[in-house]
Amino acid sequence: MKKKKRILFVGIAVITALILMIVRVPKHTAAVDISKEVHHAPVMPSSFTPKDAPLQYNHSKRKVVYLTFDDGPGAYTPQVLSILKQNHIQAAFFLIGSHAQQYPSLVKQELQSGDYIGLHSMSHTYKKLYVQGTFVPEMLETQQIIKGIIGIAPRLARPPYGSMPGLTQQLRNQAVEAHLLVWDWTIDSLDWTYDKKPLDRSVPAIVNNVLSHAVRDREVVLMHDIHPQSVQALPLIIEGLRAKGYDFEVYNEANHFPMNFWHDGRL
Repeated sequence: MKKKKRILFVGIAVITALILMIVRVPKHTAAVDISKEVHHAPVMPSSFTPKDAPLQYNHSKRKVVYLTFDDGPGAYTPQVLSILKQNHIQAAFFLIGSHAQQYPSLVKQELQSGDYIGLHSMSHTYKKLYVQGTFVPEMLETQQIIKGIIGIAPRLARPPYGSMPGLTQQLRNQAVEAHLLVWDWTIDSLDWTYDKKPLDRSVPAIVNNVLSHAVRDREVVLMHDIHPQSVQALPLIIEGLRAKGYDFEVYNEANHFPMNFWHDGRL
């Protein structure tokens, strides 16, 4: 009788152990499945994932404007940078090589502000650049000067006086071979033409030049950061463009799009 009880007790213990093992296995399996799901989940919420600026917003096409400044840096560049900072805007500055050498601290400040720094030649002389054909060598020299200041060699060049008619097929081929890009503009503020006019006349004219021509969904505005009238007009231009529904963006080589008078897609 005692032997039968002992056998029964052992049998119950074995059955109990088997039940416990069966119960534990699903729990272990479930834990493995959950860990797999967590592993494949996004590391951060999608709202924090960098995205390209949408072409449309609220079912409407976005209107985008790029502010660009030529011929600097110069004495008025700090005021331009201050206005841009106050308005949370970055712009593109196309530099003359000798000016960059004269104001290296301003070149660094432009970079620190998130602005794009581009090329605008050494001589700014039509005959040298386009007749004698020094366009590419001058842009490359300017590129090296800028690289020596900020450690970056920009590729985008703004042709003095615009690319047409001076930047011929031959010169454009040379630019392509040198891995340069070229940007003209869609709106010329003509700010440089008002140097001898009083500010109460020049500033309204510059503002009107820009705002009256801002009619496309994407505009590239040409200004200069070496004239007092440009500085005075800039806040009014920003205000007016925003009132017309424009968003401000800064040029990025990674998102380059052709903007030259020749419609040369290589540049």
